[in-house]
Order: sequence, then structure tokens, then C-alpha cells
Amino acid sequence: MKEQIQAASTDLLEPTSRTTILCVDDDPDITRAIQKILSNYDVDVISDCCGRLGTWDVYKKKPDLIITDLRMPDGDGQHLLAEVKVNAQTSHIPVIVLTGQRDAHLPGQLRHLGAASFLQKPVHYTSLLAEIGRFVSLTSLDWATANKNGLVYKQTESQTFVEYEDE
Repeated sequence: MKEQIQAASTDLLEPTSRTTILCVDDDPDITRAIQKILSNYDVDVISDCCGRLGTWDVYKKKPDLIITDLRMPDGDGQHLLAEVKVNAQTSHIPVIVLTGQRDAHLPGQLRHLGAASFLQKPVHYTSLLAEIGRFVSLTSLDWATANKNGLVYKQTESQTFVEYEDE
């Protein structure tokens, strides 16, 4: 028997889609750091190591936001940005360029190509989170799962409910 006690409406039972962020960088330390930073939020992070895989995942996984480096083997970030922005199915996806390149004209060039934002490496995690938050909702994982005595406590942004499973 499964009983649910809800503190709010029944829409909690409907499946919710999580925000998906695609992170494309050939440096695994960067992608791991971004995954770690975003692990405190209700988002899925997909990591790719090159522009070609990133372009593939844009069409396959349909992310809500893309974070990409520029210089990568097998398809750079500018090519990825151009591919995303010329396609009507993906042109709405915001792209944050995160690069170590130091060129005063680069931010303007990338914005002209359709980049939503430009950040230079190294970037402080609070600056990265602020930029990500401009384009997608970052809901903290303020819920705790306690599976003691069959109770599972879950909390969303403003609602809490308890599931009780009787064996």
C-alpha cells in the first residue's frame, strides 16, 4: 500500500522535466568542476570533450543551456555555436562561451554569432552560477531523502510531500 500526504496540490505527482545543461570542453577538469558546482542544483549535466560530440548531443539530448570552450580538438566551440544558431530547432538555446583566449574583439565576435554570454577562464564559480542563472532556473536541492521506516521526504521549491510504503 502506498499513501501520499501532500502539503500542496496534486501536480506534484506529475513528472517534472529537469533542466539539462550541456558542457563542452576538452579539459576534463573543467567539465568535472562544472558538474560539481551544479551538483547542488536540480539540473542534469551532460559533458562532452569536443565540438563534434557537443553538436551531436545538442540534437540528441536537446539541452536548455550550452556551456562551451572555444579551442577543442574535433570541432571547436565557434563551429558548435554556429551550428546551434543556424538551426531553427536549436537557435533558441542560450550558449555561454567559457574560454581562456584573451582577445579584446572576441566577445563581440561571439555575440555576433549568437553567444548569449562570454566568460574568461579562470572563472569564479559564483560568476559562472550567476551567468547560468540568467538563462535557466537553478533550483537548489533542498530536499533530503530519508528512507528510514519506509518514509521518503521530498521537497521541491515550495512543496513537501511524504510517501509511505507499507510492505
